[in-house]
Amino acid sequence: MDKLKLRKSVFFPAFSAVLVSGIVGLVNNKLLISWFKAAFNWAYAHMSWLYQLIVVVLFLLCCVLMVSKVGRIRIGGENAKPKHGFWTWFAMSLTGGIGASIVSSSIAQPVVFLESIWGELDGYQIVPGSVEAVLFAMGRSLHEWTFFPYAFFGVFAVSIAYTCFNKGKALSLSSTLEPLIGRLSSKPGLSSVIDVIAVLALALAIVGTLGTFIGLATTCFRTVYGIAPTPALMFFIMLLTTALYLGSSLSGVERGIRFFSRLNFWFYMLLLSIILLLSGSFVFSLNTTTSSIGYWLQHLPTWAFDTGMEGGPALIQEWTVYNWAFWMAFAPVTGVFLAQLSYGHTIRESLFINWLMPSFFAMLWFGIFGGCALNWQLHGIADLAAVIRQGGTYTGIWALLQNLPFSGVLIPVTLFIMLISFTTSADNSITVISALCIRDRRIGDEAPWAVKLTWGLVIGLLSFLLMAYASGSKGNDGVRYMVVTIGSILSSYIVLHIVATVKMFFFDRRHAPEPAPKSGDSAGEV
Repeated sequence: MDKLKLRKSVFFPAFSAVLVSGIVGLVNNKLLISWFKAAFNWAYAHMSWLYQLIVVVLFLLCCVLMVSKVGRIRIGGENAKPKHGFWTWFAMSLTGGIGASIVSSSIAQPVVFLESIWGELDGYQIVPGSVEAVLFAMGRSLHEWTFFPYAFFGVFAVSIAYTCFNKGKALSLSSTLEPLIGRLSSKPGLSSVIDVIAVLALALAIVGTLGTFIGLATTCFRTVYGIAPTPALMFFIMLLTTALYLGSSLSGVERGIRFFSRLNFWFYMLLLSIILLLSGSFVFSLNTTTSSIGYWLQHLPTWAFDTGMEGGPALIQEWTVYNWAFWMAFAPVTGVFLAQLSYGHTIRESLFINWLMPSFFAMLWFGIFGGCALNWQLHGIADLAAVIRQGGTYTGIWALLQNLPFSGVLIPVTLFIMLISFTTSADNSITVISALCIRDRRIGDEAPWAVKLTWGLVIGLLSFLLMAYASGSKGNDGVRYMVVTIGSILSSYIVLHIVATVKMFFFDRRHAPEPAPKSGDSAGEV
């Protein structure tokens, strides 16, 4: 791969770590899951405070950037022109970040919280199935899926975009630390270490989302069609999804991601409309979502800073810490993708598209799907809690859809939406991590096909191994533990990134675009 100008100090450490995980999972899956479970438990015990503070600070930073004079800065300079129209930009941003997780989480998470299936309400001493449990279930879901987590994408998108387009820095995540550590950020050693961790984090996060889709698909076949979720079936699903996201990634951003994003967005709208019209939960969803927003705001100080001392490990460890760590794993490299889409727009516009609008969309999605699930659970239309308790979190969505009219058509359509959603998310992720493994790359440049193919295949293999042999009681335990491990490691970089971003926008002088570095001068080249 030398002809491809491979950054050996980035590609080989990250790729080897992913490959070793796959080999260990194949030889001794119990050993693999025990490693990541130990890291998961350690992260909760020692770093919950840091996770909570990071999320709060990122949220506040988005608010300040949005309303300050910094928001008027145009990414790429005053004469830069946008490459994409508003709705295309939003569709690519939205579907490139959330994957298939929101479809199942919008059903499972509110129902799990409502009935305290694994003890989620014990810490706050809320009675399962009560009115307060309804408010908590929806309010807590909104807390963990809207403005606070999307602040990761909002901050990283604008800081990386400004660093690469306005300051003319090379495509390396260490470049964003230049305002804080100066020339040290361009040293090959530090640059490689940061990019290795970021690439590894996102690679494993993609493993997690592909594992999620494999779990959702096999659960659908078992629940709806009576087909057992065998390793052979999981392997077939992995091959199909891997072929799709690799085909999309190899075709380039302008073709693959743009096409799938538009298709995925309109399917999202179709599915929302169907649930809204056919579920009979329209008024209940509106009332519940509105009241839950008030409940959320009332309890926000406690929720935002609770490290488990009040909420307990069943809630904070298994849901909140995991969710924050998952977003940490995605944020830096996904930020590169969102940054290149932001060219020609102002920082305020970028935050609007990458932070506010996805948050409102998630609020709408959880309000409609979660509201329907809560309504049906409370009124005995479908015992989704029993289904989830018996079959894991992936079963909730299919149990709900089976109780809707035209379920024979709706279920395959939903499965297709999930497939396209994951393809879009994995597409941009593979594109960016591959670019970070190549020297002399500027933001927006495509990596050679061989690097994309290599990453895509090993990620698909590892996701299959973890779902087939280390799924655990909730259906994705191996994936959950693994993502949290890397999120914990990446948290140190995220703290430095936040400090550097504040210094860059509010204390340093503005920068005009600099000329691109000559070949051989890019940060981290080895």
